[in-house]
Amino acid sequence: MSYRLTALVAIPFALLLTAGDLVFHVRTGTLSYDWQPQVLDQTILVPFTFWLAAVGMLATVRMAHPGAPGTTIAQVVDGLALVTLAYLASGLLAPKHAVAYAVALLVGWILRLLARPDWRAAVPIGVAIGIGGVLGEAGLSALGEFSYANPDVLGVPWWLFPLYLHGSLVAIDLMSVLQQSETA
Repeated sequence: MSYRLTALVAIPFALLLTAGDLVFHVRTGTLSYDWQPQVLDQTILVPFTFWLAAVGMLATVRMAHPGAPGTTIAQVVDGLALVTLAYLASGLLAPKHAVAYAVALLVGWILRLLARPDWRAAVPIGVAIGIGGVLGEAGLSALGEFSYANPDVLGVPWWLFPLYLHGSLVAIDLMSVLQQSETA
């Protein structure tokens, strides 16, 4: 898949993540934005930031995953629904449950991973995306773009890494579907 198509596919994900961030994190007080100008309590750079994150995730998969033949759009939608629910739960979570939630997300990812035929290829990609996501958010937080209300490590919550792990599976499935459509 071309880098141009990767950049285009990242646009709807950036918009979805921007909306999720607003509803699941800003409105629940999980995080707040400090940079101006803002629209609906989010800095105007939020969609671009999420677009960069989506491009990074998809490009990581593009470079490192051979594709999983037989992946369906339904699998992408199911994975996206799970990530959306996990994203929502992260905003509703009491801070005292952050570690337990992180462990639950991690166990859930391992179970989802073991049900996949491509699990060996998905592990390093998930870990790379998880580390990249945490470091990216930690960096933006350190630069003052936003602040988590209850950070645990590097200015971000414990549950952020395993949340990115789940997102990595959606990115893998999406790229597999797109690769299949190119060869069909």
